[in-house]
Amino acid sequence: MTVQRVFKKNELKPHLSKYWKIPPQGSPAFVAAMEDVLEVYQLPYDPDYPVVCMDESSKQLISEIHTPIPCKPGQPMRMDNEYVRNGVAEIFMEVEPLAGKRHRDHGTKDPKELGAADQTDA
Repeated sequence: MTVQRVFKKNELKPHLSKYWKIPPQGSPAFVAAMEDVLEVYQLPYDPDYPVVCMDESSKQLISEIHTPIPCKPGQPMRMDNEYVRNGVAEIFMEVEPLAGKRHRDHGTKDPKELGAADQTDA
């Protein structure tokens, strides 16, 4: 029996994930701190005290070595696993949800600027 048949038989979808925050066992301090944070989001909008959320992420910039083979009816697109690393992009997002405002910014790093350990190809 193939892995694909097992997934289909059991309706498993390993490519899908769901994340949530699990508090440490027996930690009322953690729960209390989480409740304090959540209360901030329920406050009315005050332009003198804005609620600003910030997130950042880095993404590897890659390009294909071999041209992918396009999909056909009943057959998915096929791609080789080799790639060339073209650096890293840093993505920043700031959101002021109660005012309906957002700001995004990014920066890139050339592979030559990265350390030798980061320059490996797959």
